[in-house]
Amino acid sequence: MISMALSLMTASLLYYGYLSSSISEFAERWTALASYVFLKIIGVKVQIHGTTLASSDFTVRIIDECTAVGPILLMSGAMLAYPTSGIRKLLGVIAGTLLLTILNLFRIVNLVWIDIYYPDFMEVAHLVIWQGIIVLTAIIYWFLWAERSDFSS
Repeated sequence: MISMALSLMTASLLYYGYLSSSISEFAERWTALASYVFLKIIGVKVQIHGTTLASSDFTVRIIDECTAVGPILLMSGAMLAYPTSGIRKLLGVIAGTLLLTILNLFRIVNLVWIDIYYPDFMEVAHLVIWQGIIVLTAIIYWFLWAERSDFSS
């Protein structure tokens, strides 16, 4: 239990250190670019300027909290503290990172769609529903991963 608390505290400190780093800028730009590509694929006319996505219908600026880094660190901290083999931890972190990154991109595309067609619902969707979905996904993924990991591995 102590190792879990220390691991989660370390993940939190890493996140706050991340917020003021060049890695943060990279994550924002990557998230904006990936979102731009997905929006173009589904036919949304969008332009990208740095970390801002814009069209005649919406303007979205990707900031630190728009990336999947926070939930990934939360999930990774819990996984690294769990008593199982290093390879299981590594594979779990990689799979969870992919899951949360893809879900986060879907979240951004969905929020753009909501902003275009249901702008009155945007604030609730952005600040309540999708943030909850992302954090719950990280926690549920960790629970499922931990259930399949055993202490003897």
